[in-house]
Amino acid sequence: MRILLIPLVYLLVVSYTDTHPTDGLALTFSEQFNPPALNTSVWNYGYPWGSYHNHRANTVPRQAKITPEGYLNISAIRERTITLGILTDFGPIDLDFTSGAVNTNGKFCIKNGYVEVNLRASDVQSTWPSVYLIGEDQTTVPMITIMEVFNSRSRFTYGFRYANDQATAEDESYTADNRETSSGFHRFGVDWGYDQITWYYDDQWVKTIVKSNELKQVDNMCLVISFGVGGKSKDTPIDPRAYPTLMSVDWIEMWQPKYDGFYKFENTHTGFVMEIESALTTERARVLQWHDNGGDWQKWHVQYAGHGQYRIFAAHSRQALDAYGWQTNNGAPLIQAVYHAGDNQLWKINEVDGSPGVVQLISVHSLNQPGPGKLVSVPASSTDAGIQLHLWEEVNNADQKWKMIRL
Repeated sequence: MRILLIPLVYLLVVSYTDTHPTDGLALTFSEQFNPPALNTSVWNYGYPWGSYHNHRANTVPRQAKITPEGYLNISAIRERTITLGILTDFGPIDLDFTSGAVNTNGKFCIKNGYVEVNLRASDVQSTWPSVYLIGEDQTTVPMITIMEVFNSRSRFTYGFRYANDQATAEDESYTADNRETSSGFHRFGVDWGYDQITWYYDDQWVKTIVKSNELKQVDNMCLVISFGVGGKSKDTPIDPRAYPTLMSVDWIEMWQPKYDGFYKFENTHTGFVMEIESALTTERARVLQWHDNGGDWQKWHVQYAGHGQYRIFAAHSRQALDAYGWQTNNGAPLIQAVYHAGDNQLWKINEVDGSPGVVQLISVHSLNQPGPGKLVSVPASSTDAGIQLHLWEEVNNADQKWKMIRL
């Protein structure tokens, strides 16, 4: 079976107006489920914690098979493979069915990025197909649910589970109505970073939530694909005549941020680097261009915020690159400010000139306003050290292009 694990290189070059969920990311994992068998160097059978969870089916490897056509088929049958009753969130249940599950725990997990799964759910309403991400070597907190289907097949739910201030699990769950899940193959995706989680269905935006504090709990997240019986579908009576039944997975992709770490930004026109004036740590200190002297005030911590957007912190002050006063006009000055996850502190990083290291920095806030997006620019192409940087609409000049130098 062929599975593609791709080094984190720059595979995608897009316009900054592109809202595709992989904008700003690089493909690092592509699973086509080529026959004859599941690749156990990447996948485990069952759940990370064992063979059963909170529904009526015990999972066994033979119920998760690769077909000659290249699908992962997970089937549920009325068969007892374990004699056990368990107490679940949905009451006491008897494990009188057998199904399958697979996971990537300990083999391929990512801290943040985008995961997309193309699948067809079973049309049997007493089944519970689900796809979610959990922390490596952890149980179900934190958890990002990409999709789950219970009872009706014309909607799916999704959400985020985290530990609240009382150290108990808290769920934020949402429902996407009028979304078919079993009539054919559909694409379910989730993107997450340090600030935001965004869900997609068939490449269309569904919902974005901002959870900066709660997302601090998220580290390496591993994929779980599960086919339950009962559980959340407890409201639908189980008809044994509807079994066996199956869910099919066509392919999976995982994308990771192209940029993550400390960088210098060197202007391709002037050769100066972006810095905080006089190494100030005060809020609203100006962002300038200056000779490279190796100071921490010329180093920037780039982190993936989510939804194809990045946040950029001055290394010495831990304050964020900010378009002052939420301005989006040509000439809006750039400063550092305490981070609040606002759009005026979020940036698209757009590769230009066919070079992975040369980019434009586009204000996300300006993209959400009428008119063209605004880029971090050197005023009037000035070659003077000490001039304050500002926003300006794209004119395709070198003073709007920056070489990202990883430190």
